[in-house]
Amino acid sequence: MEANLKRYLFLGEFDSILLGFFSKRGEVIWVSSLDEALNQTGNFTLIIVDSNIFKTKLSSNLRTHYPQTPILVSNGDKHTDPPPYVRFVKFEEIIDTQIMKEEKLARTELKVEELRKTHEKSKKLLILLHDHPDPDSIASALALRTLLKRNKQTAVIGHLGEKISRPENVAMIEILDIDLHELVPEDLKEYDSISMVDVQPPYFGDLIERVDSVIDHHPQVSKYEADFQDISSEEGATSTIMTSYLRSAQVEISERLSTALLYGIRTDTVVLNRDANADDIEAFTFLYPNANLGLLRRIERAEIPSTEIKCFGQALADHWIEKNIFFVNVGRVKREYLIPKMADFGIQVKGIEWSVAFGILSKTHLVISIRNVGYVKSAGRLMRELFNEIGSAGGHRSAGKAVIPLSQVRKIVGSGSQDKIKKWLTKVISVAVVEKNGNEN
Repeated sequence: MEANLKRYLFLGEFDSILLGFFSKRGEVIWVSSLDEALNQTGNFTLIIVDSNIFKTKLSSNLRTHYPQTPILVSNGDKHTDPPPYVRFVKFEEIIDTQIMKEEKLARTELKVEELRKTHEKSKKLLILLHDHPDPDSIASALALRTLLKRNKQTAVIGHLGEKISRPENVAMIEILDIDLHELVPEDLKEYDSISMVDVQPPYFGDLIERVDSVIDHHPQVSKYEADFQDISSEEGATSTIMTSYLRSAQVEISERLSTALLYGIRTDTVVLNRDANADDIEAFTFLYPNANLGLLRRIERAEIPSTEIKCFGQALADHWIEKNIFFVNVGRVKREYLIPKMADFGIQVKGIEWSVAFGILSKTHLVISIRNVGYVKSAGRLMRELFNEIGSAGGHRSAGKAVIPLSQVRKIVGSGSQDKIKKWLTKVISVAVVEKNGNEN
């Protein structure tokens, strides 16, 4: 017998389901009397006693015979005078919890079957991300390709935006060797099936008439057609949804994929501190042991070019605070990631509840990033309400973003000047935040 094999001694009457759970962890010995228990040979990892036959004297005898073995009693009601070495556990709650988990996985497996059928006849599948892919979307796409048992040739991961520039995202793609294609609208005709992850069709306006599947953790934005939809807005990351898919389908999750999914959950929930629920925590805990933490540290330590340091200093020189909202004008930028970086910085300022950073990207679009403190959960909805009709907007409960063509901005403010944009955004967002806070109170 192996030295590290777990052995469990059950004394009394027990549910077969409970015995089955423990049998998966090691060897189970089940006896009905104290004499039988004391006549066993070898050591035990744990002794579990039926509450109906528990007595202090019985546990004392077990303790004397098995001095190094902990004792559990199978109910939750503590004894009037319990021995110090005995613990009382509600095993029925453990069983119920486990059954609920298995039921949830079984239901998720039905979704996986439906998803696979949706794409099974496709010869060339496109897994489409939003225009500025982040770790959550990239990891989710990688997971979907694995779940569908496809490769780089039969399932292309792509986006329609400009080249990715945020250092951490670039590092993730390079270090984990993820193939991500930069597409133009004409390229969409090459694919006979399209799946969207971490984004929904309305994000692309009228560009895409129909998709086959949509998997996202952002709130449903409007009605659209898709053969398969899973919009789970209660989850903090789409990577959490994809992890549950892989687990339910009993697909082996490689170290590379575990690392990507863990990083996806980590970034979208800010290390489980923003919009994370029990599913996010469970997925994170499940992935952590198999992830390559060394690679994660390399990704997170991605370097910012020294030439861009000046942008941060110039931006901070042009900041102001209005009604506990931190505003910062990043100005004209070539790399979009500088804008959310400044929004992240602003929310750390003392007394600030909202942080808004904005800048003009590539002389064509106004990009707005917004953050709020954890107990104010309406950033994504606020952005959609304010800007969705003139651009693309959305986000999470405590983080949002809008991308607006400068042509639309000029129609509203009369020009694309920095001063007019500053005054417009300050007024529009300040009024909206005050109204929203009032409604939530």
